[in-house]
Amino acid sequence: MRRFVLPETTLMVALCTWDMLYTLYCVRAGLAQEANPALKDSLAHSNVEFLILKGSTFLVPVIVLEVIRSHRPKLVSFAMRFGFIAYAAIYIGGSIALVGKF
Repeated sequence: MRRFVLPETTLMVALCTWDMLYTLYCVRAGLAQEANPALKDSLAHSNVEFLILKGSTFLVPVIVLEVIRSHRPKLVSFAMRFGFIAYAAIYIGGSIALVGKF
């Protein structure tokens, strides 16, 4: 039986959504600054613009991968796992580096 989405997809979307919402909270609370210039400009306009732009940076690739999964299931599963591990490592590394500045 084919799953609607891979567990790896669910994990990736959950991590990216957490990052997006936590970034928005921290920036609005004055605890952090957005480093990406395009996202920084969108934050200057509105929270909704930021959420749409940031959300599209991970939702579009995830949707594309899920669409092609029927043709290349092993590749998509590997790509999702690799992407999740890489994103998590970068996120954790960045968080540790940020804490070290305080």
